[in-house]
Order: sequence, then C-alpha cells, then structure tokens
Amino acid sequence: MYFQLAFRNLRRNGVRSALAVIGIVIGVMAVASIGIFSANLKTSFLSSFQNVTDEVLVYPAYNAHFRHGLVTTSGVMYIDKRTAERIVRLPYVKDYAFVKDTFTTARHREEVFGVTVYGMDESAVKKLFKAEKGILRLSDSCVVGYDLADRLDLRVGSRVEINGHKLRVSAILKETGARFDVNPNNAVLVSLRDYDRIFNTKNEGYNFIVVWVKSLKDVSLFKDAVEKTVNAREKKVEVFELKIIIDQINKGFSFVSRFLMAIAGISLLVAGVSILNIMLMSTLERTKEIGVMMAIGAYRTTILKLFLLEALILGIIGSVIGAVLSLAGGYAVDMMILHSAKYLLSLTTLGYMLEGMFFGLLTTLISGFYPAWKASRLEPLEALRYE
Repeated sequence: MYFQLAFRNLRRNGVRSALAVIGIVIGVMAVASIGIFSANLKTSFLSSFQNVTDEVLVYPAYNAHFRHGLVTTSGVMYIDKRTAERIVRLPYVKDYAFVKDTFTTARHREEVFGVTVYGMDESAVKKLFKAEKGILRLSDSCVVGYDLADRLDLRVGSRVEINGHKLRVSAILKETGARFDVNPNNAVLVSLRDYDRIFNTKNEGYNFIVVWVKSLKDVSLFKDAVEKTVNAREKKVEVFELKIIIDQINKGFSFVSRFLMAIAGISLLVAGVSILNIMLMSTLERTKEIGVMMAIGAYRTTILKLFLLEALILGIIGSVIGAVLSLAGGYAVDMMILHSAKYLLSLTTLGYMLEGMFFGLLTTLISGFYPAWKASRLEPLEALRYE
C-alpha cells in the first residue's frame, strides 16, 4: 500500500519528479564516471611498473654536500666489480643485471644526436625488454629504443657510430612507459664488452645494479644484508626499493581520485537541494490530504515513512540509471584521454558504480528526511483547515 501511494503521489507531479531523477542521474553518473576514469588511469600508468615490485636498484653511495656556498662530494662514482659480485651472491638474489651508462653523442649518416648508451649483458636486455623488430643480439651489435629509431628513421641493419665505433642495429625495442631502472626509448643498448671498448672503461665498475629478489618479503632482508656485509665499515652503496615508489604513486592517485569525486559530488548536492525543494512543495500542497489521513487514524510514523519512501523511489530510479550510464561516461573519458578502454570492465568499475549508487541514495534520503519529518509533525486540525 505504501508503494502504491508513493507512486501515485510522484506521478501526480510527474515533471518535478522527472527533473529530480535527472539531477540524481547526473550526480551519480559524474561521481561514478570520474571514479572509473581515475582507476583506469592509475591502472594504465602502473601497468608499466607491474613487474618491478620485486626489483631493487643498487647505486654507488655518491653524495653531494653544500658547505660555505661550495659543493663538496663524498663517496664513490662506481660500484667496483668485487663489491658487485658480493652483492649478487647474497642468498636473496634471484637474478641481476650489471649496468653501465653514459650520455654521449652518436652519429647516423650525417646526423649527430645526443643519446644515452647502456652497457648490459644480452640476457639482462632480453629479461627487461621485447623487440618490436629484429632479434635482440648485442655481440658487435646494438639495440635501439623505439622513439630514437622513429626520430632518426633507424631500421634493423642501420649503422650507428658511437665514439668512433660503428655498430649495426640488430633490433628495435617495443615502446615502453616510464621506468626507474633503464629507460630505453631514446637510448642505445650495447654489450658490456662493447661498452668498455667504446668508452675505455674496462677497469671501472658499474653505474648501478638491477637486482630481482626471490619474493617481495626478501626485499627488506636483501637491504639489511647489504648494510651488514657491504656497508659495514664504509657506506659504499645505496639500495633503492622500487616498491616504495609504486606505493607512493598509488597513494597519489587515490588522493587525486577522491578530490575529483568530491568535485563531482557537487552535482549530487544540487540534486539533493532539488529533492528537498520538491518534497517541501509536496508537503505544502498535500497539507489537507495529510490532515485527512491523520483524522482517519494514520500515525505520524506512517506519514514519515510515506514521504521517505517517495524520496527513496526517486533515489533508486536515479541512482540505478546513473550507475548504468556511468559505464558510457567512463568509456567516453577513457577513449578521449587514454585512447583505450581495456581496463573498463573490472571489479574496480563495479565498485565505483555501487559507490555512486550509495551516495545517490544517501543524498536522496538526507534531502527527503526534513520534509518527511515536517509532514509528520503537522497537527490534524490545522491541516484540515489549511487552504
């Protein structure tokens, strides 16, 4: 009976009810769509780092200090080979890559360009990257990044001259996102042997070491072991845990997502004001009807439930429609900004749709409570005399 009365009252003011529903739809759709887009943006960004949570970077402990306006330095420039061997022999290490790098100029045909050159073992390159074209081979050859090859029109078989040494391009790497270890897009990768030959660095150590530990729990154990064995007497290396950066990026994205959803929530606030206005007008217009209901025995709680039910029906209809349409909104924003919707259909998307529905219903009930309470407080005799 309550539902029948509530639907009848809402149909009597069909235009106002429809406008209230539209307001809720827009609010829920805005909140859910922005939440879906933020989650997809984070997933898309972090997809570049999905395989680095068990990765640790080891750098030489090279520090700069400012004193009396001058810069003084301490520590070492390289990780010497003996120290490097001690690090990779620790029991928590699953795999590793010794890396040398420098920024220099190179030549292709008549064009001279600046480029980062990495010296690495071939096995490490194969572990870190995939080839877009060609075969990953570093023996008397080099591998170039996607952006560099595109900018200089390099192809498999092209010749690149570095410091007077000509190397044949054996492969062009697939384009990758931002990385914290080796950034290959605008780089040339050569073998450690060729690197030493080109830059005469045979007696020097490594610029850094990429270490893969056996499991995530071994990251802290590896760091402790380095401190106790390598840095016991003198700080020779710094251990940089990539998982920490991933965690910070997650926190940053969560903050931005909540901030954007709070802004979108303003539309829900507007919808709530609209519902409050509609219910107050409905209370005013139905004052005599409320008096009649009370005169024939309706309790105040009955009046309260009836008006709350009307608000709840508006909220359910608007929230469900808004949540469904948020999929279309999330898809549109993803395609405009990310140019991809491959992360759209996920549990996270469903979570934001339910979250949008929850806040839509909550806004509706809060907005409808005061008019419902006011209607239930009317005195029967005064309500019957109301014109």
